[in-house]
Amino acid sequence: MLYKNVWKTLSKKWMQLLAIAIIIVMSSLTYTMMFYGISGIEVPTEEYLEESNQEDFAIEMLNRVTEEELRDPDIATLAGTGMFTLADIKQTDEDVFNRLIASRIDAVEREMPEATIELRDFKTITYTLGDAEHRGLILKESDTINRSYVEAGSRPNTNDEVALNKKYAEENGIEIGDTIDLGRPFTVSGFVLFPDYTLPLFDDNFFNLDPGSQTLLLMTDESFESTVGQESFRLSGVTEQTVVTDLELPFVVSVMETENIIRSGAIYSEISSGKAMALGLSLFIVSIAVIIVAILISNMLEAERGQIGLLKAIGYNRRQIAAPYLVLILIFAFFMLIIGYFLGLYFADPLKQLYLDFYLLPSITIAQSPLVFLTAVFAPLLFFALVAGAVIYKIMGESALALLSPRDNVSLNRLSRFVSRLLKRASGKTKFKYLYAVKSTGSFLIFFLGILFSTILIVFALMMNGAVDRMTVGGLNEAVYEYEAYTDGSPPIEDGQEPFLTYPFAFVEEKLITLKGLDIDNTLFPLRNEEGDTLTLEPDGLIVSSSLALKLGLEVGQDIDIELNEETLTYPITGIADEFSGDFAYLPRTTLSELLSDGMTDDLFNGIYAMERPDDSDYTTILSRQGLIEQSESINQYMNFMMNVLIGGASLIAFSILFVLTALTVEKNYYVISLLKVMGYQKREVRSMILNSYFIYALVSALLSIPIALLTLRVIIVVFAEDYGLVLPLEFEWIYIVYTLGAVVLLFFLSTFISRRKIDQIPLQEVLKTYQE
Repeated sequence: MLYKNVWKTLSKKWMQLLAIAIIIVMSSLTYTMMFYGISGIEVPTEEYLEESNQEDFAIEMLNRVTEEELRDPDIATLAGTGMFTLADIKQTDEDVFNRLIASRIDAVEREMPEATIELRDFKTITYTLGDAEHRGLILKESDTINRSYVEAGSRPNTNDEVALNKKYAEENGIEIGDTIDLGRPFTVSGFVLFPDYTLPLFDDNFFNLDPGSQTLLLMTDESFESTVGQESFRLSGVTEQTVVTDLELPFVVSVMETENIIRSGAIYSEISSGKAMALGLSLFIVSIAVIIVAILISNMLEAERGQIGLLKAIGYNRRQIAAPYLVLILIFAFFMLIIGYFLGLYFADPLKQLYLDFYLLPSITIAQSPLVFLTAVFAPLLFFALVAGAVIYKIMGESALALLSPRDNVSLNRLSRFVSRLLKRASGKTKFKYLYAVKSTGSFLIFFLGILFSTILIVFALMMNGAVDRMTVGGLNEAVYEYEAYTDGSPPIEDGQEPFLTYPFAFVEEKLITLKGLDIDNTLFPLRNEEGDTLTLEPDGLIVSSSLALKLGLEVGQDIDIELNEETLTYPITGIADEFSGDFAYLPRTTLSELLSDGMTDDLFNGIYAMERPDDSDYTTILSRQGLIEQSESINQYMNFMMNVLIGGASLIAFSILFVLTALTVEKNYYVISLLKVMGYQKREVRSMILNSYFIYALVSALLSIPIALLTLRVIIVVFAEDYGLVLPLEFEWIYIVYTLGAVVLLFFLSTFISRRKIDQIPLQEVLKTYQE
């Protein structure tokens, strides 16, 4: 009989229970989906990285010779002819190059005697596939460290074979045995992965991650050497001892442990932070659900105090009365958690595939785990049992006489007292309106946390709008040129071409940067600041990119020291270019040319901007501006999808919380609402007094949440900049406040629509009915 009565009571609250069910399902779904999705790449990744002997650290080194190395007569001779980069020396005299690299490895091993060091040799190329420009990073096969891993097929055995990434092949309809043109025909022998490139990052532009237009490549050593491309080098190392990250060697730019390198170590952060975030989000969401359920049960029990008191008076004990409430609530929660678990299992594979769209990793079929099931279902269920049991135990603990007697008015809580002091000169109607919403501290706390969580997600999504575009293409949208080309010689400059000079070996505050010399009157690549104003190059000044300025805290007018060829030059910053694709400092080309040639010439250049595609015979590397822009579309689509997920999830949680709380408020105050109608208040006034106070509190909560959201995002930006050297160009605009408040307003009125209708339907006779009882 008791179970039937409680079931009947709960069934009348099906709409509130449905909203609570959404929150409970989201809790279990979030944890299950993220845990299984991440585990689907974690297990095979650990095996793959161990089998391929992934580097423990990487040493970025100068790709030019140092002053100390110039003491070698052979190296000095080559440098005297203009061959001072490692690539130039290797191409001219490989024996000298090998001796130079061996000496560098010996120097490192003297500092880290327990480490094994190996050269990492790679080339970047561009080629046309299907009328679109594609990029490839050719990695030379290693002996012991960062060995290639073949997912399918085989490694190249002949000079006309190549292995590439499986995801790239899928995106372009390439199968093993097909032929692709990389400047000359190659047959695809297999699909390959490299442990030091779990993210396909080929340059300083951290967000050029389009798996459909760029790939890692493996060739035979002979094909690697004969392929024309921009060649670079670094040192890879493995050790069981502590990595020395502050090597004081002339050729060392930086020493970074793998876990802090975004191209290879980001996957570790993704896995660890993903699991932590899954558990954290799940606990946060289920905590909201548990507290709302506690409020629901508390309201139900308060409404039935008389009946419970009567049951105790005729001999029912606390356990007998409490069991139906607790059992039915737990059964409800159990089935919702089960539904969430299987929904999470269903969405885990799409989440895993989303990771594999960007991370170059092997994967396995997702298998269920009893531990995940227990964590996703029974851990929240235990939480429910404890909280619901505590609420029921407390109310059931009162004596039969106390339950049968009317409850005394509860004294004001601290929040009510604070609001009361703020409204001490307000009318009685206004005091009633705004004090009623804060009568329950627990309810208001859940209300505020729901608005806070939703606001943070909405603000973050809005600030991400355009951020990836600024990082991937930067000033390319403002540029006029169509092609960017690099040369090793000095071909004649034709109409529609403007030369530039780059020097990627300068230092600012011990940070490696690229100096770029542009013509003062250049028109194809104009520099603009954040406001869109054109910046003018000056012989005695420097323009820096926004990413460099943010990393080093640079400002216009500040003097900075640049280390260039063992010299230190001081320049004032005359402008900050709105450019996030790399760490650049801009000078007039004539100035940079004189610095690099010791005043011998002011006409050096190693690249051009052009309106028409230049001759391939004159320029070894040719990049299409439009091609670079198109390569960023994939990551932009991904980020737009994530923005929609963030906003959708935030809206669903906020809607459910607001709906349940306002519905419970109406149900809890039937007598008050009826009394207000008897006293002559119109329906609109009653709705305003009972619900509209929540509207003001929602707006205030959203406004208070915005600075908290900005502070949280600032911490995220600092962590990324310090750990990975990655600047997230998140921009906050004042219009975002309007958008956020607009979203909160929309959610509020949608969630309270049914509650407003219920207020209108409460009859005046309710007060007389309650009075008679």
